[in-house]
Amino acid sequence: MNSFRTSLLSRAVRAGALGLIVTCALPAFAQQTADTSSSQQVYSIQQGPLNEALNQFAQQNGVLLSYDPALTSGKTSKGLQGSYTQESGFSQLLAGSGLQAHFSADGSVSLATAPAGASASQAVVRDDRIVVTAPPNTALKLDAPISETPRAVSTVSDTTIQERGVQKLDQALQYSPGVLATPYGPDNKTDWLFIRGFPWSRFQDGLSTLKENGFYEWQQESFGIERVDVLKGPASVLYGQNPPGGLVNVISKRPTRLPQGQIDLKYGSNDYRHLAIDSAGPVNDDGTILYRVVGMANDTNGSTDYSESQRYYLAPSMTFLMGEDTELTFLASYMDTNANPTSGFKLPYGTLQNTPFGKVGYTTTLGEPGYSRSDSQQFSLGYEFSHNFNDTWTFHQNFSYSYLNLDLRSPYVLAMVDDRHASRGLTYRDGFAQGWAVDNRMVGNWLMANSENTLLLGIDYQNANTRSHDGNLYSFGQPIDIFNPVYGNFTEPTDADLFYHKSNRNQTGYYIQDQFKYDDHGIFLLGGRYDSARSRDQNLTSGADTRMDDTKFTKTAGMMYLFDNGISPYISYAESFLPVPGRDAYDNPYKPQTGKQTEVGLKYTPDGYNGYVTAAVYELTQQNVLTTDPDRPGVQVQTGEARSRGLELEGKGEIVKGLTLTANYTYSKVETTKSGVEDEVGKRLPKMPLHSASGWLSYAFNGQLEGLMLGTGVRYVGSSYGDAVNSADMKVPAYTLLDAMARYDFNKNWRLQVNASNLTDREYVSACDYWCYYGEGRNLSANITYLW
Repeated sequence: MNSFRTSLLSRAVRAGALGLIVTCALPAFAQQTADTSSSQQVYSIQQGPLNEALNQFAQQNGVLLSYDPALTSGKTSKGLQGSYTQESGFSQLLAGSGLQAHFSADGSVSLATAPAGASASQAVVRDDRIVVTAPPNTALKLDAPISETPRAVSTVSDTTIQERGVQKLDQALQYSPGVLATPYGPDNKTDWLFIRGFPWSRFQDGLSTLKENGFYEWQQESFGIERVDVLKGPASVLYGQNPPGGLVNVISKRPTRLPQGQIDLKYGSNDYRHLAIDSAGPVNDDGTILYRVVGMANDTNGSTDYSESQRYYLAPSMTFLMGEDTELTFLASYMDTNANPTSGFKLPYGTLQNTPFGKVGYTTTLGEPGYSRSDSQQFSLGYEFSHNFNDTWTFHQNFSYSYLNLDLRSPYVLAMVDDRHASRGLTYRDGFAQGWAVDNRMVGNWLMANSENTLLLGIDYQNANTRSHDGNLYSFGQPIDIFNPVYGNFTEPTDADLFYHKSNRNQTGYYIQDQFKYDDHGIFLLGGRYDSARSRDQNLTSGADTRMDDTKFTKTAGMMYLFDNGISPYISYAESFLPVPGRDAYDNPYKPQTGKQTEVGLKYTPDGYNGYVTAAVYELTQQNVLTTDPDRPGVQVQTGEARSRGLELEGKGEIVKGLTLTANYTYSKVETTKSGVEDEVGKRLPKMPLHSASGWLSYAFNGQLEGLMLGTGVRYVGSSYGDAVNSADMKVPAYTLLDAMARYDFNKNWRLQVNASNLTDREYVSACDYWCYYGEGRNLSANITYLW
């Protein structure tokens, strides 16, 4: 199925991607320098006189603001609390004032009276043109600040991703509370995250991405990310079937109002090489058509032996501004990855546990270098459409189609057969997955004397299917010496060892959410959703045919109070459901796993301080978990239950001018509460630490050293267990890692940056389940960037 035609197509697209990178790079140097205003920052500006709010915002943003004082005389602003871009911040501050912010080509801002009949969405203009709409708050699907959201949400901006030298999505969340990132160490096949003790769900631009049969999983290139939102806890009311831990919504880079961009050249550990370009701006003179092209190519030898990989990525997008009330953005991407898997699977013997022969080396691969591969090509095409019918109702529609082709051969160790050798298995996949998703929603907003009501009505649909040639072999070749592997002692599987597989799943959801805000202080949220989910799984070789048809109603509710001093306590409740394919030993179809969460929290955005502090306490329960039937050992039934109880603290702010601190702490007790195995009850789930914490401190110098920025970070992950009964010999020790960065801006155009993760090159086991996994070793990189 991975045919010669596919190979030719992938080579042609790779050549086209590199050609476009070079073509886009050439004119970039000739464009005028212009500051980009697409990055988000956190603000805490209280309501009060409009001139004071604007001046404070401009100062924190580093923008030159000029206006006639008579324009703001006697006018007030509701202030600004939460994470905003430069443009959305001005829009919020100027709402209802009858004024517009005008951006000039040099990045300075001036104020002017808005034309008669101008809508609130036109509070910010660039050369008298409307600004492209930013994606909504992931937790609410509304244009509402996170500080007014009664749920725990963490956000990582592209500025942070660049500052920390992130190369993968899961690395971007290593400093986020409640998130266990990269527990399986370096993996060049996919990203690994757990949220509040449970697996995560991947979304892109508000729509679910492919994750079929455990291996056909969509990947996101970090250079193409504008923002990452983490919604913690059940999210089924707005997003349908999901695990209870939460979801990660990746916002793609999209067109910008002013010409801007960068060319990035990077070199790092393991011979990592990277060339990328990001170019955006208007296409026509009146600025009604905008574009963005993001392209990247990289090559590396990999962090473990024989794990070299190459990747080519291209993501064009275009926005059409069709009058004052209608906007359409097309988003596309193509990524071609050719890799030898990192093969992180190792046994406790020789990693966590001592042996007479010492430890298995961190870089040692127990796969088959000449046979292993993980080659994939993925393509997506979609759009975002919005139309304002009037001052009350707005319609939004998001659509995406995605296709993923995978050719995977991944040998791994299974069990020790003597004191040096281990048997091996093989995961074999050769096929494709494709899917499409659409989300339609109407938003109605009513302003009354001292209240505001926002109603969200939505219908979404998603479909995904696969066709593949698969194999799950639990005997592959001769046992391998884990301390001194000799490769090549195997026979390739034949058709008799493999099977042909076909699957299809779809989901239709109908949801409603109402947010009521009273007297600018009280917020009340109520929502519900009805889902119909179906799937069919066929083994075309054996004839087995498994079908599933589930319906579920889920609910959510929340309350929040906004005190004038910036303290905002809240309480919320949310539910989730996740269909489980297959039947138990009694031929009963599995019921969906369900999740329920109660969360109490507090968000604090102090007056006059550029920063915030959040705290959340929660109890999250997952039901209908598969467990061993006590009457029939070896048989799985759905009588299990797991519970996560925790505390999350997060803070970010500018301590003094130029010195910014991001810090968080997580206490998370994730344990089995019901099980068919009595010894598992009350024990912590494998891989889950009880405590974790992190902090990142950066300082931007002024004066003679202006342009220099230094940063350092520390990550602590507490001890965990590698089995469900918490055996003493399966306890994984805690570990602490140090990161660092240094950056120097020579001028507005040129930047040099150096990053180091795991600076001390500590060797450690990051987690164990049945297998154990080494965490990533020291990784150094240096990149030079040209900005315009």
